Amino acid sequence: VRRRNGCSSIPRRFGSSSAAWRQSRAQGQCAFSFDGPESENGIYVCLTHFLGFGRDYVDLHHLKAGCRVYLHTKKTEKPKTIVAKHEDSPPKKKPTRMALGVEGGFDLDDEAPPEFDVVNSIVILPSFASISLPCVDLPEGVQKSIAGVLAAESAWKEEVAAAWEGEMKFESKHARNLTQLDNGVKVMPSGWICSRCDLTNNLWLNLTDGAILCGRRYYDGSGGNNHAVEHFEETRYPLCVKLGTITADGADVYSYDEDAMVEDPLLAQRSEER
Repeated sequence: VRRRNGCSSIPRRFGSSSAAWRQSRAQGQCAFSFDGPESENGIYVCLTHFLGFGRDYVDLHHLKAGCRVYLHTKKTEKPKTIVAKHEDSPPKKKPTRMALGVEGGFDLDDEAPPEFDVVNSIVILPSFASISLPCVDLPEGVQKSIAGVLAAESAWKEEVAAAWEGEMKFESKHARNLTQLDNGVKVMPSGWICSRCDLTNNLWLNLTDGAILCGRRYYDGSGGNNHAVEHFEETRYPLCVKLGTITADGADVYSYDEDAMVEDPLLAQRSEER
């Protein structure tokens, strides 16, 4: 890696570039602002250092680093097509995985996802002379650099999508043989309150002994008071269902032992007994 006026020159073999560079470039963001391809003036990517700059900062990079050739990308959102809703449409199924816009995950808006017209060009500074792409007359090295930048963007988008796909809920290993104590505890259909404090939301019903306890405390102090997890640590009763989530399609069941949201195929039967 060569140094030029304080900037690192990334090797042309894109596989050897750092993860930080890949994410910075592939996200299509300016290194100094929130500008991106959808911004009014698009984004300029230096084909020497492979860093992105908004219009307000590309001149500064040119002056400091002496670079002249940039890949300019401008995305313009296409008009949206509104999808008509039908009154007789079936109800949405309860999500079974922590994911967005995939089978079993949470639905995105009923409208189609945004589509963009994308215009790529080569811009030469300081004159901002522009060459429309694709262009077969460009030097082979420049064409390879352009292809590498665009490929890095596609690869990063795939990584983000994969990270959001999440895992399908699995059946808890405790579901089939969970002991349900015959201790006379009955759960009312409403008016719940944590048995250890006065919280009335974020409540979890322990499926072994029927105890109603509050959930975890969040980093900002909100949420619960950790009474459900403390109860598990004391009793080792593993499964809890979040009150208010039980429907015909299932519920939010958490296994403290497995540290995951799980499926309990016998939940309806357990609920009837409580």
